[in-house]
Amino acid sequence: MKSGLTLLLSVLFCQLLAHAEVGMAAVAKEAKPTAPTSASLSSFGYRVGERLADVKFKDVNGREGVLSQLAGTRGAVIVMRDAECPVSQRYAPRLAEFEKEYTSQGFNFVYVDVSPYSAAEAKQSAASSNLQGRVVLDTNHTISNALRAASTSEVFLADQHGTLLFRGAIDDQYGISVHKDAPGQTWLRKAIAEHQSGKDIVTTQSEASGCLLPDHAGDIMQNRPVTYHNRISRLLAQKCEMCHRAGGVAPMPLQTYAQVTARKTIIDYMTSKRLMPPWNADPSVGHWANDRSLSEQELADLSNWFKAGSPAGNAKEAPAPRTYVAGWDMLKPDAVLQIAEPHTVPAQGVVEYQYSYLKTDFDTDKWVTAMEIRASAPKVVHHILVFLEEPGAKRRAGGIDGFFGALVPGTPLTTFPEGAAKKIPKGAWLKFQIHYQPNGTEQIDQAKIAFQFANDATNTDARLKEVKSESAFNAKFEIPPGAANHPIEASYLFRKPGKLTALMPHAHLRGKAWKIELVDPDGKRSLLLNIPKYDFNWQTAYQLKEAILVQPGMRIAATAWYDNSSDNPANPNPKAAVHFGEQTFEEMMIAYFDWIPD
Repeated sequence: MKSGLTLLLSVLFCQLLAHAEVGMAAVAKEAKPTAPTSASLSSFGYRVGERLADVKFKDVNGREGVLSQLAGTRGAVIVMRDAECPVSQRYAPRLAEFEKEYTSQGFNFVYVDVSPYSAAEAKQSAASSNLQGRVVLDTNHTISNALRAASTSEVFLADQHGTLLFRGAIDDQYGISVHKDAPGQTWLRKAIAEHQSGKDIVTTQSEASGCLLPDHAGDIMQNRPVTYHNRISRLLAQKCEMCHRAGGVAPMPLQTYAQVTARKTIIDYMTSKRLMPPWNADPSVGHWANDRSLSEQELADLSNWFKAGSPAGNAKEAPAPRTYVAGWDMLKPDAVLQIAEPHTVPAQGVVEYQYSYLKTDFDTDKWVTAMEIRASAPKVVHHILVFLEEPGAKRRAGGIDGFFGALVPGTPLTTFPEGAAKKIPKGAWLKFQIHYQPNGTEQIDQAKIAFQFANDATNTDARLKEVKSESAFNAKFEIPPGAANHPIEASYLFRKPGKLTALMPHAHLRGKAWKIELVDPDGKRSLLLNIPKYDFNWQTAYQLKEAILVQPGMRIAATAWYDNSSDNPANPNPKAAVHFGEQTFEEMMIAYFDWIPD
């Protein structure tokens, strides 16, 4: 489960806004942007998603240029180079091939030579390697410091508006003490292909093995005013825009300067309190590919921008606008299926979970690399769980076995790791479990699900690894009345080796905290996920940045704590004993996880 299923912000976000009601009064009078002050200065331009620094230079032909303005019609590939470094030497033929392939497609190639050469020697060195791109001599490391480059052979991919899209190694064929017959990972080529297709780049950073460059100096020199167009617009596009956009599921589009400044008081409040973007995992535990939380630097940039009067800056420094397919977060669905019967949701009252069955009717088995579930009336839908039932299987009651996908608060579009997919057998059924929450107006809802399939959708040569969803769950418990910190445990035993890729704990209104551990056969425990403050309103599938190997005999050990006391403002009835059940006023203890069995 990953990053990036749709995020149900509409009702829930408005609930959170109530806590910021006092701050909203100040939105009506917008402060007039003023000149940037020292408080609004920040060092940026080297992290993925940021605009490159405006570092000026002269190339070996005496032509002036600016680092942030090197791109062609599609982008720029900036390469750190030292002709005396063996790694640079080995990659020269590959870069020459890339030039021939991508220059005609609108990409400029620029070689930043850090060797102690003269301009003439640097020019001759590139020519002798058949490199035709622009050469910049950087013996004083002005450009390498601006980029925080770590080694020669490191490459930087930027789009046509100067936004850094990828930084790292070309591939994994060469490095210090590394010389493979062929690359296993082709990071730069894949990043260019994904950029050209309009998709988000899956791997945005990799470690580049080459000759080390000096430690980065001159940070103060790189400090520059933070403006909307050179910094804040990119930050919001990365962390907020998927939901807060025209046609998105959240209120308050945040795609233009006018939209953002009109809401700056509430944005400042929600981000500084870390209520937005929603992310409840303990930052000291685990590394997550879909971590949408704001870093300390990003929070500082936002805060400084607000304090400086929210300057717009130069519109020429604005990023390329993101494009979205109407109705979907995924680029282009290969198939869209809709349940046959619409559900009528009353204006008020408790609606029991609704179930709908949908037959897939694909001609062959299908291998799903991405999926997205949508409700036609999202304001009354709390969550939708989809379960897979293979042809001929007996239909199962409830919502645990066969978990396939989810639309839950906090979980965006679901994509699976590269080289992996979920399988839909020919003739399989999809069971939709839909939880409705009336909002005062009768609504009609008819859910649908969209898929993207692997290029080889039938996986006849088994190149794709199958992603399986399992769970550690406990359905036999009682939470005593008034219990403020009641623990419930569950476990799952691995009987095959494989790789753990994602975790998604699930509880209801009394859920308080979660801890998920991996326990080896000797009893040694490794903490995988810690959620000190669980929030039913924001449920997230935490996708591991690096898959974790599991072996037979290992087990998932999950512990959830529940607050059934009167101190829990969301508690429906602190005087009642609580048992397992599907309704929100009941409870669940399910730790879903994705893994790839060997």
